[in-house]
Amino acid sequence: MVGKNSAFMLGIGLLLLLAVGMMPWTPQAPVAAADVRVSKEQFASYLDEWSEAEGFFDSDNFISNETSYLHVVDELRRQAEPGGIYIGVGPDQNFSYIAHARPALAIIIDIRRQNMLEHLLFKALLARASSRAEYLGLLFAKETPNIDSSASVAELLDAIRRAPPVDGAFEKNLEWVKHTLVVDYGLNLSPGDLGKIEYTYRAFAAENLDLRFSTIGRLPSFRYPTYEDLLREKDRNGNYQSFVSTEELFLWIKEFEGENRLIPIVGDFAGRDAFRKVAAFLNSNGLRVSTFYTSNVEFYLFGRREWGAYIDNVRDLPVSGNAVFIRSYFPSFGRIHPLNMEGHRSTSLVQPLVPFLDDDSAGRLSSYWDVVRGEQ
Repeated sequence: MVGKNSAFMLGIGLLLLLAVGMMPWTPQAPVAAADVRVSKEQFASYLDEWSEAEGFFDSDNFISNETSYLHVVDELRRQAEPGGIYIGVGPDQNFSYIAHARPALAIIIDIRRQNMLEHLLFKALLARASSRAEYLGLLFAKETPNIDSSASVAELLDAIRRAPPVDGAFEKNLEWVKHTLVVDYGLNLSPGDLGKIEYTYRAFAAENLDLRFSTIGRLPSFRYPTYEDLLREKDRNGNYQSFVSTEELFLWIKEFEGENRLIPIVGDFAGRDAFRKVAAFLNSNGLRVSTFYTSNVEFYLFGRREWGAYIDNVRDLPVSGNAVFIRSYFPSFGRIHPLNMEGHRSTSLVQPLVPFLDDDSAGRLSSYWDVVRGEQ
């Protein structure tokens, strides 16, 4: 049951199509693009009401390790219906997908509370920054480089790398972030939460563009990309496509966040609380999922009892008929995906959602390979 503050205030022009008397996951017509805004009070309530108890994952996961994540941009633009609902997992690779998919609302569901807090850090810094250069300068506690808004991402990152750190900037920025989240937004953040925000911010400020994905209890692997590597990644046609690749994409994400349309919550893909509340909210407002970025979470669920719970969660979601998954596949037992690009361990995929549920119902998914293989 969604709380009383969950009445979603939609901007003028949103087409509300209620699915009455249907299975929740039954495909429906695409949602019209909309001007959607969420108040600060609603944003705060959704974080609390929809989140469940956090679980364990063996990585801080400050950044992604999916070097292939932008390979799907063209396919995402072709298949994802603008104006729908985006569901994702993990840190800021979601920004690039959201900027290209253009949903009405994005909900990030991650088992780690620290992921939610990291998104809140990004949100506060985006609110303060007026440009890509200023955002990265704030994120790294560096001086904002004087660079033209039309600069390429390579020029931008070169300038950021050369920019000197600013004495006292980290502490000053951190206090501003805390004030923004606790006072301006009224978020219910404990001292432990604020400590995790500081821990996350300190990692970016200390490592800057050299920050790498790492796992707890193991040394950092140099086969993992740096943050700079990820921001410099390209699509299959050799074009830069990250959310800082152009000023236009960055400003779109800034506005999206400013309208509180990215809502990060704590939830397990195989849990019942967070997904059930999100599904109830979407159903009650006639909203349908158009894009679901799962990363490689399904790999950890398939073949275990949690798989059935995950499938139930997906079925609960109201989805459009052409809804898609964005998946990331890492070679299992040395099996390389046919769509893998040379030089990348991961393979990113855009695959239809509804046929996946049909395949599961029909017993056609006998292995994880069947999940990610799709139709070639």
